[in-house]
Amino acid sequence: MRCGTYSLTWRTAAVVLVAAVMALMTACVKPTTFNPYANPGRNELDRLQKIVNERPDLETAEQQLADLDAKIRAAIANHSPQTKFSSTPVAHLTYGCKDPFVRTIGRQQESDQFYGEPAPTADQWLQISKELAPTFSAAGFHQSDVTPGQPPRPPGADNNSQSRGDGASIELVNHGTGIDYSYGTGCRLPAAWRNAPPPPEMRPPNDPNVHYPYLYGPPGGRTVDAL
Repeated sequence: MRCGTYSLTWRTAAVVLVAAVMALMTACVKPTTFNPYANPGRNELDRLQKIVNERPDLETAEQQLADLDAKIRAAIANHSPQTKFSSTPVAHLTYGCKDPFVRTIGRQQESDQFYGEPAPTADQWLQISKELAPTFSAAGFHQSDVTPGQPPRPPGADNNSQSRGDGASIELVNHGTGIDYSYGTGCRLPAAWRNAPPPPEMRPPNDPNVHYPYLYGPPGGRTVDAL
């Protein structure tokens, strides 16, 4: 009798444990847990959209990066006149943004991939880095591979790539044989999209009536689940 009672109790406990684990998994599992490309849900999409809405307009970032591009090239030409750039076109997005903003209403622009060779010498690269440091700082950039609390890379480090809290980024790396250089705006709204919907070809195909601020929650702007 004891064995039967023990077996029943064990089985009951096992069923309860499995049910508890399943309930916990159901509560914690996100749509993207098993499929990273799945729609993350309206709350998450609204969170991402608000980030993009709060960023300066796309045109503002494009102008800032164009100005920085001129200063970067001038610094390299000044301290390493032997370095000449060639470019490789990249596949530009017709509309939309990269992960995690693939379902966000917005656009991002990226430069071609530039390659400068021959590379600056170590001393030339140090002078280039020193000249650009206050320029990057004034524009709100920081070293992209340095986390908050870590000391900055020493001047003249091979990787002088930069990032900014609003998604803008600059790749600038001296590989010893050449320089890799490119830049991008991050996901943003064109200024016109704050006052009128995007052009028809740039709206979600299943939600053509989207409008600013492009949210599922109040004050609205989207009504159909993103594909």
